[in-house]
Amino acid sequence: MISGRHIIFIVLISAAITALILSLIAWKRRTTARLPSIYFAICMVGVFIYNFGYAMEISKSTLPEIMFWVRFQHWGIWVLAPTWLLFSLCLTGNEKLITPFRIAVLSIISIILLLTAQTLGGHNLYHLNPCLNTTGVFPTFNYDRGLVAWLGIVYISLCLLISAFLFSNMLFRAAPAFRKQAAIFLVGSLVPWIGMLLYSFGLTPYNLDMSPLGLSMSGVIASLGFLKFRLLDIVPLARDVVFESMSDGVLVLDTHNRIIDFNLGLQAMLPNLRKAYVGTSVFETLASYPVLLRLIKENSSEAVELQTNLTEETNYYLGNLVALHDRRKKKVGKVVTLHEYTQVKQLLGQLEELAVRDSLTGVYNRRHFNRSIDDEFYRLQRYGGTLSLIVLDIDHFKRINDTYGHMVGDAALRLLAEICSEILRKSDTLVRFGGDEFIILLPQTNSTAAVNLAQRLRTAIEQQRVEYDNHSFLVTASFGVASVDSPGNISRDELIRRADNAVYEAKETGRNRVCVSNSLASAAFTQE
Repeated sequence: MISGRHIIFIVLISAAITALILSLIAWKRRTTARLPSIYFAICMVGVFIYNFGYAMEISKSTLPEIMFWVRFQHWGIWVLAPTWLLFSLCLTGNEKLITPFRIAVLSIISIILLLTAQTLGGHNLYHLNPCLNTTGVFPTFNYDRGLVAWLGIVYISLCLLISAFLFSNMLFRAAPAFRKQAAIFLVGSLVPWIGMLLYSFGLTPYNLDMSPLGLSMSGVIASLGFLKFRLLDIVPLARDVVFESMSDGVLVLDTHNRIIDFNLGLQAMLPNLRKAYVGTSVFETLASYPVLLRLIKENSSEAVELQTNLTEETNYYLGNLVALHDRRKKKVGKVVTLHEYTQVKQLLGQLEELAVRDSLTGVYNRRHFNRSIDDEFYRLQRYGGTLSLIVLDIDHFKRINDTYGHMVGDAALRLLAEICSEILRKSDTLVRFGGDEFIILLPQTNSTAAVNLAQRLRTAIEQQRVEYDNHSFLVTASFGVASVDSPGNISRDELIRRADNAVYEAKETGRNRVCVSNSLASAAFTQE
């Protein structure tokens, strides 16, 4: 007949083997899960040593043999307590609290307590008055707990209670999808602590130490947390590798497009994000960012431009998406990164603006005009309306250059551009077409309105003196107007030619006047 002693021995050995297996599984995941997996693997080795040593302790009947295995157990006890705490810090996103100094403090305390426990059978610094209790169904090890032993109990309690607090905080603050994981690890922290307290105060049957079994149960519970929920495949990987070390915004999603985690950089870019959104669908949480959602939905490898208006200024970000795989190349999620390039965008805008501006006068150049008039012709063809052109040319410009020099001629061009810019509407486009010739593109403007505007410009120009390098003189300009007031068979080049002809007519008939093309378009037109 199998005795209770044999049953306990079998249970402890089974628990030791289970802890060893869990350690090996966690160790194999160290390349993807990194530190959490490493700490858990070391912790489970400690649990294995503790369980195996306690199983051997209760199988012995002499005090020297029992004391040997008690000393053996302490090699595991003082390994598992700090590593479980480090594992908890990593898993709850508090890995920043893990510093070399704190690891050194935990290690020094563990080493001191381990060394005092090894004096059993000699000075007995940890186990006071060791003896064999033979009043139960089988001999058990008894000792008096002195200061060192109680300090050891406090140390283990702190490690387990801090872990429990971390998981409690995670339980109440995490999204619903992650509360099960938090509850699992919370129980895993409390079970061995309760078992240790019961044994320390002599409340266990036959004075059995319940801590090893409690720790084994915690290992099984913890392994359920990262095997079933694949927690070690996603969260630690994202945090350790890319999250807190990046200034870019990082968003981690699972295969169902649920938010797994995001860093502070992303929260600064998208301030409506909250930690409570972890576990929710990204399509619900980030509904106000359709460009980003399209990137996620299409699994596109192409970068997208995201625009936000957090303040009065507009911010620009480049968004990229990459798949997240585990060590076996199995897809476990996605990582979306946002890189701010507002300054680059502004510089590109400035370069583009410079590319379409005339360097002397600051108005648009011919390149911009060609693009603008094509757009207006397309709009006119699609929606109807009117379009007018004004071509103006400074009168006797060659004489100005020959008399005063090209620098003065340039000053005259700049003055003319300034006068026109002050009078024109925002929708009008002033272009230096070449030399002293300017073109004004007037959307939704008929011939009459264009002529009236040209007269205002002519009057303003003739009343303004050119002042440069002790030279002062008046300039005038000749104007030609051409319009399209209904769809017709006329190209943009034909419209420009008609406005040019009107300018030539103005010059030939006395200059400083406005002439209108006598061939207004009135039939259907085509765009070149």
